[in-house]
Amino acid sequence: SKYGEDFLNTTIGITSSIFSLVVNLVLALAFSLYLLAQKETLTGQAKKVVRALFSEKWAHWITDVARMTNRTFSNFVTGQLTEAVILGTLCFLGMLIFRLPYAGVISVLVGFTALIPIFGAFIGVGIGAFLILLVSPIKALWFILFFVILQQLEGNLIYPRVVGKSVGLPGIWVLAAVTVGGNAFGLAGMLLAVPLCSVLYTLARQGVNARLARKGLSS
Repeated sequence: SKYGEDFLNTTIGITSSIFSLVVNLVLALAFSLYLLAQKETLTGQAKKVVRALFSEKWAHWITDVARMTNRTFSNFVTGQLTEAVILGTLCFLGMLIFRLPYAGVISVLVGFTALIPIFGAFIGVGIGAFLILLVSPIKALWFILFFVILQQLEGNLIYPRVVGKSVGLPGIWVLAAVTVGGNAFGLAGMLLAVPLCSVLYTLARQGVNARLARKGLSS
């Protein structure tokens, strides 16, 4: 009776969590579609509010920062998707060369989890290694070794160049932003740290160049 009650409570809890997640995803999708459909109207209303509350100089500055933030986040999403496709393709080709099982499924999983900057692909490789382990422990070991090398190549060469270039952020700052954002705010921090750091980096660079120009120094 006791174990049955615990099992029932656990099942109800898991079911409620899954249902809540599905509902939240549907609401988020609907809300996103509504924002896209009303983008021009909302943008115009936001501009009116900013111009009403602030002086013309500050309103112009806030508008420029908003445009830059929108452009940066859009470029980041594009770069992140491009990097995920590249990593998934390289993983698929490598698994075919080494004749590892479940090449297609694991490569798709690795590419999907790679949407989490730099560290996300390790989630996919953990699940993939477990699947291969059920077939052959030796092949699972080879898969882990192959992916460690691939991840080093991707993390140090491909990711900083693809994503860093798309948001105008140097590679060293991409790595620093992901590390600090992940430690401070977890998954959400890892996803938002790079574009946010890019915006702050651009504002800081503009401020420094402006002060140097006022002092008559070369930027």
